[in-house]
Amino acid sequence: PPRSTLFPYTTLFRSRTRSAVLALALVCAAANKPQARYGHLRGGARPLTDSRIRIKRSLTYQPALGQLLASSSPAAPVPGGLLAARSVQGYLLMLTRMFQQSNRNLLGLLLVFMSKDMGFGMSEKGSLLSAIAVGYLFTQVPGGALADKLGAKNVMTATLLFSGLCCVAVPLLAAPFGLRGVWCAIALMGAFQGPMFPTSSVFLSKWMPGKDAPGGDEKAWGTSMLDIGISLGSLLIIPTANSIADAVGWRGTYTTVGLATVAFACAWHVLAADAPSQCWYISTAELDYLNKYVGQPTKPKSAKGASKAVAAAGGEGGVWRVLGLPRHVALAPGVWAVFLAHMAFNFGAYYMTNWNPTYYVEALGLTAAQARIHLAMPHVTNLAAKALNPALVAMVAKAGVPLLGSRRLFTSVGFVVSALCLLPVARLKGCNPWVSTALFSLANAFFGLAPSGFKANYLDITLKYVGIIAGYGNTLGTVASWAGPQLVAALLQRFESWDLVLAAVAASNAAATLNYALRATVDVID
Repeated sequence: PPRSTLFPYTTLFRSRTRSAVLALALVCAAANKPQARYGHLRGGARPLTDSRIRIKRSLTYQPALGQLLASSSPAAPVPGGLLAARSVQGYLLMLTRMFQQSNRNLLGLLLVFMSKDMGFGMSEKGSLLSAIAVGYLFTQVPGGALADKLGAKNVMTATLLFSGLCCVAVPLLAAPFGLRGVWCAIALMGAFQGPMFPTSSVFLSKWMPGKDAPGGDEKAWGTSMLDIGISLGSLLIIPTANSIADAVGWRGTYTTVGLATVAFACAWHVLAADAPSQCWYISTAELDYLNKYVGQPTKPKSAKGASKAVAAAGGEGGVWRVLGLPRHVALAPGVWAVFLAHMAFNFGAYYMTNWNPTYYVEALGLTAAQARIHLAMPHVTNLAAKALNPALVAMVAKAGVPLLGSRRLFTSVGFVVSALCLLPVARLKGCNPWVSTALFSLANAFFGLAPSGFKANYLDITLKYVGIIAGYGNTLGTVASWAGPQLVAALLQRFESWDLVLAAVAASNAAATLNYALRATVDVID
């Protein structure tokens, strides 16, 4: 596409952005391959070195002899690597979130073009930005339950396919129905995307080995791949959308991105598999390994615990049957610690995604073309932080921090530091725009610690209700995503204060941090 006349350095920015994204993607693939050993975290025991692991596996206890006898065969290697079947499934899942996030973020980037073309103001912007969240509200729990029962692959294929078609429908409905048609198309896109997060959690639960695996627990790696996909989608769509919009307008941009999503949905359906046994390119060694170690055994209940469970089950009719969760699971403090953290995360992280384009144009006075590199930088730092997550988790593990402490640490540090970075942004808007960009970038980097914090916690606390709990959690997160733009638009209309907006984000982070630190758990509550 031709270079924008508003920003003479667009070509240089695009080439550097592509190079940077490619380098970061390679770092993510290498740094995040499922080889880290996290199994010792749960009990807080001393980490096992490679030599100690080999010695431990090569010795077997023979009760009849009353002594340890060395096995005649060496320990079998853990099947893995960049091209292992479960690694490929992780990369594919990363790409599903990349396309989904690209579809979702497209609106915030094109609002500047759309408002000029269709003639609407701040209130209408807030309404449109909330539309996708309205659609999300009604399909996440049913989508998660459907994935639990029928498998994640087909549900994911459908969400991607219809999300892409809704992108294509946005400009088609804009001409005859105006703003109302655009709102309906975006809300429908949200409805089709709703099952994505709970379905992803179900998908990971079928592929990621548990804490007892010789290669260690790989859940944090799996959730990192999900969030790396979100960051890649958020980052790549910025130069892509603006470049296409410069060339063919916002309508052509929606059509192009939608058709690309449909094409990837077809590729996903060919290469993805609901479970290792259904994967056509998995090795026999890896299949045996995953069949043995995927999932984790639950602790047997004591007689007292069993009697409590029976008593609880007796009162699980009515509303609990409708909700699809037993009462003791639905009301568990550890579950709600994850839910409230998810709500705070969506409010803060999507504030930057939705409103930063408006902030740079209206508060800092930049053109849309000049704001591109500033809008991209927070996503670059977020992606880099997620790529470093496994190394940081390993460092915390080496220090002897148990799994619960690790989850609390990553969640709390991520929320608190991001809040501290956001608070002074508006007060410094008179400075060079790069000051705001640096603070936004630091805040989004610390939001990138979430995959190893509360998001990985979804896979710790349940085995039986993964899809349903993830569905409820993301539904509540979507409530925050819906209410956030409405709240921001109302504050800006009434008080015209970005300071007040950022203070609201910081307060949400602080409340979620306190609750999670006090109530989080890694025990299976099924």
